[in-house]
Amino acid sequence: MYIIYCLLLIPVACKKLITVDTPASELPADLVLGNDELADAAVADIYYVLSGRYTSSALFFINGMTADELTTLNTSHMRFVNNAIPVDDILILYTWRDFYKAIYRANAILEGLVSSNISAEKKMQLIGETRFLRAFCYYYLVSNWGDVPLITSTDINQTELAARAPVADIYKQMMSDLEIASLLLSATYRSNEKVRANKWAAIAMLARVYLQWRNWAEAEKNAALVINSGMFPNTQPDSVFFKNSQSAILQFWMKDGYTYAGQTFIPVSDGYSNYPFTTDFMNAFEPGDLRKTKWTSSFTYAGGLYYYPYKYKKNTISTSDDAEYVMVLRIAELYLIRAEARCHQDDISGAVADLNIIRHYAGLTDLPSDLTKENCLLAVEKERKVELFTEWGDRWLTLQRNGRIDTVLKVIKPYWTLTDTLYPVPKQERDRNPNLTQNAGY
Repeated sequence: MYIIYCLLLIPVACKKLITVDTPASELPADLVLGNDELADAAVADIYYVLSGRYTSSALFFINGMTADELTTLNTSHMRFVNNAIPVDDILILYTWRDFYKAIYRANAILEGLVSSNISAEKKMQLIGETRFLRAFCYYYLVSNWGDVPLITSTDINQTELAARAPVADIYKQMMSDLEIASLLLSATYRSNEKVRANKWAAIAMLARVYLQWRNWAEAEKNAALVINSGMFPNTQPDSVFFKNSQSAILQFWMKDGYTYAGQTFIPVSDGYSNYPFTTDFMNAFEPGDLRKTKWTSSFTYAGGLYYYPYKYKKNTISTSDDAEYVMVLRIAELYLIRAEARCHQDDISGAVADLNIIRHYAGLTDLPSDLTKENCLLAVEKERKVELFTEWGDRWLTLQRNGRIDTVLKVIKPYWTLTDTLYPVPKQERDRNPNLTQNAGY
């Protein structure tokens, strides 16, 4: 269903969002949303776009290289390791366009749902999911590019030449979308799989947004709501990334049971991975950490020993119980969100208690409860580093949020400058929209 309806979404009269072209074979929104099944398929297609190669894989390794997680054996990708991304970089362009493609479809569906004849219950559910997905897209756009066009309409007069909106406006929109989504969505999943957003996914994403915005009280409150729901037990590292993992709050469905990240990181016939970890990253693991033994693996290349991400272990079709979907939100992150928020609010013992829950599942001993605030924050940062690596650029975003990106990266990256914190706005987009300004340093 995800693929069948891929082209049946956007009104013919609205051909572009900023510079995102849409297929000529798409049907008007009132026809697409004419019944529950078609409306549901239209929303499912947004998930399909976001599970694609550029949003669920390229962003992972780009963020990993521009931070301090990954290096590369692919010389053409040293531009990311060296934070020397050209303004016409094709991977940056495709990632930008995929997020805006999803936003365009979300806007078209939200407009179409207003006048559709679908059932009231289905309409609430789809509005909630669509607002969640739009906020999800904006979170990664604003985190990687800063000010970006804020598009909430399919009106070409508003979108084609849209200028960049301030980061604060983007966050305000995300918070509004997610608050509404959390009220409209059911607390249960629609099926026995966790591949469509529910109430808890919206609240978890809201906690993530509030944390990045440094609203510690709201981040703690929303993280606690998900944790206290009791629906998402933490699990041992062996089974975290299986489809329908107990600890998963939301995953992106993969038809063949493997992910693009698995294809990207796992060595193939040549015996090496193009994107091994940096030495600095591997040194962050404590002795006995199960995350090192279960989520990384090694290979030898040109006489050297390298480690690579091995959270996803499938890179070919799998229909077994250990098939894998793309992890979007999981309970460990909510403990880490709450720990960081608590630490900022001087609840050190509460923060350490959350960290120790994560460490317990990693096979590590407890941290002492009398850490200083500074050491508590460093402990949170370290746990995020070894828990959430190569998951949606968490390390890159964490270094931005805690204000340590310049301090950390300039030590290990000889070409690092503070303007490298944001990616270039794609030249191809600026050529088509003269109102798009460029980030400093490009």
